[in-house]
Amino acid sequence: MPDVLEEFISNIQEFLTGPNCVQHNLIRRHTKKLNELGDVSFPLNINNWYQYIDSTAGSKSDVSSIIHYNHPHSDDEVAKRLIEDSSKWTIEVKEVIYRNNDAHVFIKRSSNLYRAVIKQVLDLNDKFGSSDLFKNNVKLKIIPDVDESNTQQLDLSTLRIILLKDIATNFIQLTTSDNTEGESLIYLVKNSIDNSKCILCGPVINEKGTKSSYTTSELYLKRSSDMRMMAQHKYGVQIKPNSSWETYFEKLGRASVTVEMLTNKPQKSIKISPHDLQSANKGPSFIFYNCARLAALFKEFNKRVERNEYPDLPKIDNMDFSLLNQPEEWELFYVYILQYPTVINSCIKDIEKEIFNPQYLISFLSNLCSVFSVYYRRVRILTNPKEHMFSIIHARIYLLKALQCVFHNSLRLLNIEPVKEM
Repeated sequence: MPDVLEEFISNIQEFLTGPNCVQHNLIRRHTKKLNELGDVSFPLNINNWYQYIDSTAGSKSDVSSIIHYNHPHSDDEVAKRLIEDSSKWTIEVKEVIYRNNDAHVFIKRSSNLYRAVIKQVLDLNDKFGSSDLFKNNVKLKIIPDVDESNTQQLDLSTLRIILLKDIATNFIQLTTSDNTEGESLIYLVKNSIDNSKCILCGPVINEKGTKSSYTTSELYLKRSSDMRMMAQHKYGVQIKPNSSWETYFEKLGRASVTVEMLTNKPQKSIKISPHDLQSANKGPSFIFYNCARLAALFKEFNKRVERNEYPDLPKIDNMDFSLLNQPEEWELFYVYILQYPTVINSCIKDIEKEIFNPQYLISFLSNLCSVFSVYYRRVRILTNPKEHMFSIIHARIYLLKALQCVFHNSLRLLNIEPVKEM
């Protein structure tokens, strides 16, 4: 299924320059201050666009603004035409504002748009974010060979390179066409190899800036203990000594190490301070806690349905998503659901140019949690069972189900099992 946001960007691009314009990144997707800056923007000065258009085409050669390249009308008239044309698109334009040599485009936050996207996400489920980005079958190999079956006694730099290979492979599988035409081999190395495609992986260092002496098993054990402590003291989790809790925190410890290892560009060194609980686990524990918070919310909703306090979730085609009018609801939808496929592509798209950026996904998850956490604290999602509130409760449940899908897909790309409780 098409990427709805990319389709919208292409529609704007075609409106401005015609159907034969080269793909580019001049149309920017916003992630902050959406009410002020709009959802996308693009530069007006024609000089920014020369390499993508035929600047010598007849009378168009003396056009100074891109909005007049195909539309010889006033600024306001061009904005009006863009709004009218977008009425045929999945994403419609509500308003265009010209400010500081940029055009800021505000999307119409319609019930139909929410419905179309949320339905697509829930239908695709773990395939949401997939694409046919690669036509080659991209293979990864670590040089020199390491035993990937038993990582317990490996040094941390070797663990990092194994994690990068496994996670890059997940990204590649999600973004490779079913009909590949060839094969491309890329090496993950600690030192460059001449005449080969290589992703250089930086070392893991300690607080003194030298190579860490910790083994994988030692760091896993330390982070498992740290996650247990965070759960007890920060989140108030009541822990009973039994094997299931031991297994649970062992998994959390491993997941915490994975997140920690990926917070920097692969080619850069990364500092691991095993005894620095605050800096090492603030990010991972926050991510896992909010994943668990979502799971607990749905569990509570289902309990209330079973007790007949709430009616069951209606079919999505009968939902009124115009009730989603809180600023965080649009931000969660636009930045963290609509833009999720773009984030996936940005992480992996340059792998054949020897660039892999998994840190983008870590940052994406961290920011998602920050917005969701603010929303969860500010807005009471599961209100008292009053009939006039059921429609907004259901709309929010659908939105958060789509968000959970993005959350879980992101964690699975990192080989992390989604957290159900904490």
